[in-house]
Amino acid sequence: MVDNRSRKPEKWAKIANDLRASLGAATDQDVQKVLARAALEIEQLDQPSREIGVKARIADALRKTGLVADETVAPITDNAKKVLQHRYFLKGSDGAPIEDAEIMFRRVAKAIAEIDRMYLPRAKRKAVNDSVSGTSDEAITATEQKFYQAMSRLEFLPNSPTMMNAGTGAGTLSACFVLPLEDSMEDIMRTATDIAMVQKFGGGTGLALSNLRPKGAQIRTTHGKACGPIAVLRHLSSVSTMITQGGKRDGANMAVMDVHHPDLFEFISAKHQEGTIHNYNISVGVDDAFMEAVRTNSTVSLRDPGTEQEVGVLDAKDAFEQMVSGAWRNGEPGMIFLDQVNRDNPTPLIGQMTATNPCGEQPLLPYESCNLGSIVLSRMLC
Repeated sequence: MVDNRSRKPEKWAKIANDLRASLGAATDQDVQKVLARAALEIEQLDQPSREIGVKARIADALRKTGLVADETVAPITDNAKKVLQHRYFLKGSDGAPIEDAEIMFRRVAKAIAEIDRMYLPRAKRKAVNDSVSGTSDEAITATEQKFYQAMSRLEFLPNSPTMMNAGTGAGTLSACFVLPLEDSMEDIMRTATDIAMVQKFGGGTGLALSNLRPKGAQIRTTHGKACGPIAVLRHLSSVSTMITQGGKRDGANMAVMDVHHPDLFEFISAKHQEGTIHNYNISVGVDDAFMEAVRTNSTVSLRDPGTEQEVGVLDAKDAFEQMVSGAWRNGEPGMIFLDQVNRDNPTPLIGQMTATNPCGEQPLLPYESCNLGSIVLSRMLC
């Protein structure tokens, strides 16, 4: 193992040499940027924990001189720059980026801080809206600066839709939504439209197929037969393929089916062939009764989602083993424990949670969204 402390003199020498070279013939603005960059590099040095206070004091002293250490964006890797240019920077009519990381962070910070105007006391709101300077304006500016600093130091980054859309007047700042899906042609097409609009601006969607009638069920209005939830899932997947997220990436989705649905086995095997329904994660929604039946090697009922009448029985252990086999094969399907989710549901009187965001960590009610962000813990230790 290499002792990091043995490389400290080399690191300090490099910083010193860079400073000497940069300060030799430079403008005041160049001097400020060099010192600010040096402060950030000092903060990143791997030193024993007893020296952390020294690092923090050095960086803080530079900030207090007004040399804008807080204004400088932390070093960004070449790969990160490519991703930013491709997905996040605003672009001109020729498709070329018209902002860099600093401008992007400023755009986002300003847009986030401006929301505070909506929640000011009425007496102060008019003054702020009339552009009268005062404590409210100063508070909003301070919020903007704090949020900018957190992003520019790479201590915290909001989710992709916020980075893409904040300050543009278009799109949403929320990362993911759960959408309702009911058993009619109109509802299915409305959900398809909602998916397209969310993903147009970089968001993801989750939904439950559990309310759709099983394949082959009678349709009274047309005297035909239902295509079934898996055919609907393929249709919704094609929508995500057509509408890439924010024009920059394929759509991300989650589809959940209740374990008591008659088409469960078709759902479990829906992604056995790679490339089918490729922009959906799928998960089976299981309950306590099913897991107990797996443990005791017994059965549970299959129920018509429209009438709730029993239409068959399910060998719980067989179904569970097929889920495990699919997960071993290619990671599909997952499982969501719906009874436990709803025991933890903070608003049960509003409704039951039956689906999650695409990554599966956040159960939501229909039309709820989750607002995600990343905290870079390694940068919080100074």
